[in-house]
Amino acid sequence: MPPLPPLARPTAQPLAAGGALERLPLRQQRTSLKNMGVSRPLALRGIEGEAGASMGVRLDEVVESARLHLIYTLSPALLPNLSHLKILFNDEVLQTVAVDKNKLGTQQSIELAIDPRYFADFNRLRIQLIGHYTLDCEAPNHSSLWASISNESYLDVSLRQLPLKNDLALLPAPFFDPRDNRPLKLPFVYGTHPSDGLLKAAGSIASWMGMLASYRGTHFQALENQLPERHAIVLASNQNRPAFLKDLPTVSKPTLTLLAHPTLPGVKLLLVQGQDDAQVQQAAEVLASGRAALSGERMVLNLLEPAPARQAYDAPRWISTKRPVQLGELVANPSALQIRGKVLNDVIRVNTQMAPDLFTWNANGVPMNLLYRYTPTDPLDRGSLDLSINDQFIRSYALTATDSNSSNNILLPLFDDGSVQARSGYKIPAFLIGGDNQLQFAFQIPAVDTGRCRTLSAPELHAAIDPASTIDLTGFHHYLAMPSMAAYANSGFPFTKYADLAQTSVILPNDATPFDVALYLTAMGRMAASTGFAGTRFQLLRAADWEKARGTDILLLAHGDSDGLLARWGHNLPALIDKGTRSIRPLDRALGGVLDFFSIDNELPLASPNGRAVLEGKGALAAITGLQSPLDSDRTVVVLTATDAPTMEQIAAALTNPAKVQAMHGDLSLIRADAVESFRINPVYYQGDLPWWRRLWFALHGHPILLASVGILSGLVLSLLVFVGLRSMARRRLSRGE
Repeated sequence: MPPLPPLARPTAQPLAAGGALERLPLRQQRTSLKNMGVSRPLALRGIEGEAGASMGVRLDEVVESARLHLIYTLSPALLPNLSHLKILFNDEVLQTVAVDKNKLGTQQSIELAIDPRYFADFNRLRIQLIGHYTLDCEAPNHSSLWASISNESYLDVSLRQLPLKNDLALLPAPFFDPRDNRPLKLPFVYGTHPSDGLLKAAGSIASWMGMLASYRGTHFQALENQLPERHAIVLASNQNRPAFLKDLPTVSKPTLTLLAHPTLPGVKLLLVQGQDDAQVQQAAEVLASGRAALSGERMVLNLLEPAPARQAYDAPRWISTKRPVQLGELVANPSALQIRGKVLNDVIRVNTQMAPDLFTWNANGVPMNLLYRYTPTDPLDRGSLDLSINDQFIRSYALTATDSNSSNNILLPLFDDGSVQARSGYKIPAFLIGGDNQLQFAFQIPAVDTGRCRTLSAPELHAAIDPASTIDLTGFHHYLAMPSMAAYANSGFPFTKYADLAQTSVILPNDATPFDVALYLTAMGRMAASTGFAGTRFQLLRAADWEKARGTDILLLAHGDSDGLLARWGHNLPALIDKGTRSIRPLDRALGGVLDFFSIDNELPLASPNGRAVLEGKGALAAITGLQSPLDSDRTVVVLTATDAPTMEQIAAALTNPAKVQAMHGDLSLIRADAVESFRINPVYYQGDLPWWRRLWFALHGHPILLASVGILSGLVLSLLVFVGLRSMARRRLSRGE
């Protein structure tokens, strides 16, 4: 994952006397431990068990007050006079919580204030259990020494907006701030009836923002000739600009300007401006590519040299299939591959993204050369390293007390710290590999047993996955059954085959509404979040110009079928959704599920013109569907459609909801506000570069009768050849008188 661009520290504008800071907006934020990434309650074990969570404070905000509401449960075996909880914030002790013997074993809660001066850009909340269960000799890791901190515990913070200067050096802040782990919410503003050029520039910037937001997700809003209520991107040419910019001077070159909001103090507008649409696109591309050293309130762009075109499958966040990739390249910091503590019972997680069309059928597995270090504890082999992928257990490795096996010594002992250095070559089962994966390395190393009544302190244990460990995808080809809504929803495929979207066409309705534009921007940001690269080379078209998309994969947005394009492609389309009408191909395995999904009475008459089931209904419905391109047989069309324009928001919400994305597969995903149901309606077709002999074998494998017939025929032909050869040898012997 490429590092985020550095952010400058905020430079406050001079404040006039009379409490100008107090006139800036103040907002209340409640952040639970679950929102901080703590997926389950924190478990504290041992005499010094410890756990914590992190949060950030935006560049354009300052904390005025904060209160922590902690929900916890303590072991009933703890001694009240000796045991307590210690709560720390950025290594400052906030409070020690005494043990109340009358509440042990039951859930308790406590509220405490946090001094705003303790807050920094990135903050760490730590909770430590100091636990004892006996006045006599005790085992440091006795099972009765525990505490549980609920992940529903939360932090209430009052945040005051900071008056930042108009300085482009702050970008991408305040529009995107890596300190803020919430989904990115960003409006795009343009004038009435925006041109295709302005909308393409907006798509390029949305792609850049989606790349930066990454796992956080994005929620883009499109405003036509409206003032936004938060930080926003504004696009304007000399001919087409929002009304609130009517007095702004015209420009003759691509220009980027950071403006203060005309009515809301502390809010900024980034104006992307040009003499015409082409110049606005140039300014957007410079912004998205990060190739300009921006500073000051206003920058004029004199020259833009096009960046070199990307190669297929070279997305920065995808594991390359051209060379083995080190795990150190997949984490932001090598420290993410290390854990430490008195007792090691933790998991190292490495997120990996791969091209979704890797052909893993009949493959032995994905080779992984795993290198790891750990602190030996006991002559008995009691430790283990458990390897899992996507929460599926794969294998466990015993952690020996010493590295007596010389074959394990793969690292030069330049600095002998007493740790064991080991390696293991293993193949991850190919059927567990998808487009978006998480490798999980769980170290289980018990503490040293010093014996009863020993005063020797237990040493701190260390374990690490070596950054030089590799995953090797070099032996895999690209071949996938299409259309695949799972590949699109998870990775933006097939459009993201080229990270710059060079072979992609986006088709908007002829009369696109702000709802259509917002979904288009969300789709662009979602694809860049997968690839880690801002896509700017796509082609933006209207429905009337659909034939210009020849030779590209097509992303089509349509509310209903107002332009008639879906009806034109209806013979290949799994479903046609219009206001009050849903037309779906009635395959037996799909239609029953569709009727159940919408609670439709099976006794209702279904008209079936052209082999379709036509369902009547007034409810809102959205769908993501795919088909083979009517323009090119080796290309794919993905359609984002809904019964009306406002319902398009349901698609945007589903694409940024991981739980709903997991439910998308086949060639049709129907979306309601609270559910997603997927079907395979049409037969699949295949795209990729599989060698002919493997493609033939794969095709035959899907037809067992044909495969058996080919086997029998091959055997007969081979037998005939052997028979003819033996007869020929016999004739030659007889002709020589043998």
